[in-house]
Amino acid sequence: MGMDKTKQRISICGESVLRRSVKAFCDSNYVSSVIVVVKEDEIAWASEELQDLPKIDNIIIGGKNRAESAFKGFSATDSRSDFVAIHDGARCLVTQKMIDEVISSAILHDAATAACRVNDTLKQVGADGAIDRTIPRDCVYSAQTPQVFSCDLYRRAMTNVAPDAAFTDDNMLIEAIGQRVFVVDTGRENIKITTSEDLAFAEYIIKRRREMEEFRVGHGYDVHRLVEGRALVLGGVQVPHTKGLLGHSDADVLTHAVMDAILGAASLGDIGRHFPDTSDEYKDISSLRLLERVAELVNKNGYSIVNIDITLIAQKPKIAPFVDKMIENISNILNINQGRINIKATTEEKLGFTGNEEGVSCHAVAMLKNKG
Repeated sequence: MGMDKTKQRISICGESVLRRSVKAFCDSNYVSSVIVVVKEDEIAWASEELQDLPKIDNIIIGGKNRAESAFKGFSATDSRSDFVAIHDGARCLVTQKMIDEVISSAILHDAATAACRVNDTLKQVGADGAIDRTIPRDCVYSAQTPQVFSCDLYRRAMTNVAPDAAFTDDNMLIEAIGQRVFVVDTGRENIKITTSEDLAFAEYIIKRRREMEEFRVGHGYDVHRLVEGRALVLGGVQVPHTKGLLGHSDADVLTHAVMDAILGAASLGDIGRHFPDTSDEYKDISSLRLLERVAELVNKNGYSIVNIDITLIAQKPKIAPFVDKMIENISNILNINQGRINIKATTEEKLGFTGNEEGVSCHAVAMLKNKG
């Protein structure tokens, strides 16, 4: 790198290379604990740098080469672990999605690796500097990390191969005992910081990701049947009508659509996943209480709500007199200005189930911003 400190300590867009790598693994639901392997003179720095991250079990001193460091790291893991993921700390652009995909493949096959398809034409060059042959690039990949293996498999490989063996990655260790390693293409952004030129590329990737992920849009849709003997609740307001909506909760179709739009924008599933209609906990519950939980969830995941646009579809009743109160209710729970919430209603000219007054449906669109 031509610098006075190791590349793991270099800051890229405000965070060190090592911290970015470790944080991606801490964010994965598959990962239960993390062992960080560093040089002896960087133990104190790494401990301070990573002190606020969850799941870090230990920070230990590495070996004289990559293989020995990997062996030491594996030996420090919990003996009850099912799989081990080995990652180069210098690959700081790895994402939670990449990690989860490789782990998922390893769960199926016992051994999997991140990799990238080679696009360049490959040449084998002789000692005199001339091309000896062209290597077909079809099905040729450059290996990346994480490399994930079942602990039983990795332990068996360790006992059959000398720790000082000249392996440049852990796939070779597994291959040496005849085990196939399955490839997961994680693309060209999972680069390893090796030269100073890589820093500029890494900063570009991080900034581009931030721009792409700054705003998220989700769509929500819900429908409920109109029946006698139920209250008609919309946006937390009880609207006078001869019929109400049937459902496990208060069947507030408007609030349900809003929740699904918000959850969709944050890639957090839907209300059925979070509040199943098989649970007594949600029987006849106010949907505004459920909206509170959704608001807490998206906030915990790093998003703030920018605005919401809602379209209610119903033949009857007219909701114009109640819209302001609906907006007030949603605004108070989501902690956003009322001017960022729009509610409009339409009929379907007596067509379909809504036009025949058999039910009410609602669409909602929500925009979220990554608080990053």
